[in-house]
Amino acid sequence: MYDHVPRRVRFVDLCDALAGKRTIEEFLPPDVVDSLAGAPMPLVLADFAGRDSVAAAMAWLRGREVATLIPVADVVPTRYGNWSVYDDNWVRMRDHVGRAFPGVRVTPWFCLEDVDFWRMLNARFLNDLSRTFGFFTPCLGCHLHFYAMRAVLGEALGAKVLISGEKELHHGARRKANQTVEAVDAYLRFSKDHGINHQFPIHHVRTEAEMADLLGDDWKEGDRQLRCVMSGNDAGTDGRPLFEPAQIKSYMERFASPLAARIVELRRAGVDGARFSSAVEAYVRELLSAGAS
Repeated sequence: MYDHVPRRVRFVDLCDALAGKRTIEEFLPPDVVDSLAGAPMPLVLADFAGRDSVAAAMAWLRGREVATLIPVADVVPTRYGNWSVYDDNWVRMRDHVGRAFPGVRVTPWFCLEDVDFWRMLNARFLNDLSRTFGFFTPCLGCHLHFYAMRAVLGEALGAKVLISGEKELHHGARRKANQTVEAVDAYLRFSKDHGINHQFPIHHVRTEAEMADLLGDDWKEGDRQLRCVMSGNDAGTDGRPLFEPAQIKSYMERFASPLAARIVELRRAGVDGARFSSAVEAYVRELLSAGAS
């Protein structure tokens, strides 16, 4: 279904490599494999999409002279648009980093994909989750599934650091559920539990002047990136958030984080297809029944 997506790496293949069934070089794009040969250390995973992810990488690199950035994007079933924008954004990232940090290598980008992981975490149980937690948005789990897959990728590549571009406020005021303090704290804990030092260097950036200081050009918020059909779903018609901090904390602790961890375990054990769906369904029943007791 997603064979049209360029530079796609399936999460199940990545898990097979860690299990010793294949080598990671078999499914990474060849130019990424070539770029990693003799790469300066440390190896650092960098979220890769639009402006915020590039700004986060630039912010993290300040004060560092040598490293290798590995830009990693994601396949999400709710996204749409022209994937060639990622090629353009990668050139921008490479050029920005090269001018400011000549000792840093930027590998070519690629994207991770496990749509069944996304579906079971963010779509299959949405009515149950709305009743249990009093709200629901797929954005929280969507970003968590990014980070869960990157933790496994980091282990496979020997990368211990992940840079993400979550920004608490947009246009100085608008809050997104997945970029709240509660969500970022949960992402940090999940990554730490899975061996990743997760960095959010622009989370507290407030102004366009600060972003311009990092990027030095006219790259505006929302420019040159894929779109999502779910954009704005966590806000009401008046623009106000449809969630409370305590709800996010409860949802992440009682459902999203434990389920994402369980899905990673299943994938690493080679569980796929109907067996995967049945195992996830059974675990979700446990989680939701525990919450109701």
